[in-house]
Amino acid sequence: MTYPMTAEMKFCQSCGMPLTDDNKGTNADGSINDDYCIYCYKDGKFTQDMTMEQMIDHCARFTEDINRHSGQNLTQEQAKEMMRQFFPRLKRWQQKDERTIIEKAVDLLAKCKEVTVASINYDGFPRPVPMAKGVTSGCNEVWMATGADSEKVADFKINHKAGLCYSFDGDSVALRGTVEVITDDLIRKEMWQDWYINHFPDGPTDPNYVLIRFIGTEATFWISGEFIHENLLK
Repeated sequence: MTYPMTAEMKFCQSCGMPLTDDNKGTNADGSINDDYCIYCYKDGKFTQDMTMEQMIDHCARFTEDINRHSGQNLTQEQAKEMMRQFFPRLKRWQQKDERTIIEKAVDLLAKCKEVTVASINYDGFPRPVPMAKGVTSGCNEVWMATGADSEKVADFKINHKAGLCYSFDGDSVALRGTVEVITDDLIRKEMWQDWYINHFPDGPTDPNYVLIRFIGTEATFWISGEFIHENLLK
């Protein structure tokens, strides 16, 4: 949760609510724990196994209580955004996760069934469309299947610059890069997935079946409270 801070106040290092002598958690030996509230930590362990984003969603349910105690007038989304800025500083969420931002992004992409890819049309406007994810490599290479007669393919034949983004459970990656339209028969056969038959009834040799291969060269990451711009060509 989020409340106006004073120098004397202590906050639960899990949910962010102000700590008092009446709501402190307990250690395994029954002694008082000075870091966590009783709702988050009891008998030496956390009461719920959840991610930081899940904790934020949980706490946002109490936005009316937060407003009543703090004198603020936050919407749930405003409260969530404040928590996303505040929670990464709390002890529980200062994770022992030693992975790099790239490694976290790779894991994030693996969780996503769909991505959004944007071409640039003839008039210079972006044209974002959701697409089912095919084969991926790293956090910035994504293959997708589409129709040779589609608008996006027409766009990419004129301008190969593209954007692609994906998100899951509050984390996101936005990429800028280029697209290659693949029509090679061997590659089309190699990349074929069984469910493509719903769109291309003639199978891997269907003349309307093509692949688009996106490779991102720049990225904007928002993962676990980290906001990072990175040039992926370095």
